[in-house]
Amino acid sequence: MIEGVRNVRYCELIPVVRRGLHLSATVYNTLGLNDCPAAVWDKITAAAMRRRFGALKVVLNGPRHFVMDVIAAEGDTAAGKTVEAGGLSLTARATIDVTLADLLGKPYRERSIARETRYVFKAGKPVFLLVRADGGRYAMQSYAQIVDKSLSYADLPTLGSRLKLPAGWRFEVITPDADLILGAAGKATVVQDDLDNTYQKLD
Repeated sequence: MIEGVRNVRYCELIPVVRRGLHLSATVYNTLGLNDCPAAVWDKITAAAMRRRFGALKVVLNGPRHFVMDVIAAEGDTAAGKTVEAGGLSLTARATIDVTLADLLGKPYRERSIARETRYVFKAGKPVFLLVRADGGRYAMQSYAQIVDKSLSYADLPTLGSRLKLPAGWRFEVITPDADLILGAAGKATVVQDDLDNTYQKLD
């Protein structure tokens, strides 16, 4: 369990490799090892990481900042392999079976990620939600400084005015009276908005 992660900076490397007829991606992140120093991250290139991992493609996913307060992980998610890449230490946290369409990274489209995690949003602190037209909800797990390098935690309450939401969708901020626990028992369903912020399905 890692506490005090709200607004903590991290980065991810996601190499995509071919396994037989399928494409598989492993998510490596810096959480608990370093805060992804800009002086190191800014020198990492996708080409160098493709060579490092023997991958068809490597997604440079960061910098990001978590928006929950506590992360608890179990199974392979908790005990993944730690690697060195581009001057960073990173731990394997999840695996994803991907298609060529997934690699296009379309916003507001659900993807499944294999992981066992429990995110805790403390009572009295804001939770940032995407709400679908049918009422389905997704809670933000991280905001990204990828599309907008200046995006900050202070910008999140009014983020909805900047997003190009699908018809009928809306952005909401709630402040729960009790701890909100967002679990993934083997599989998490996630979406990203058009600024690459990531949300996990809540309901």
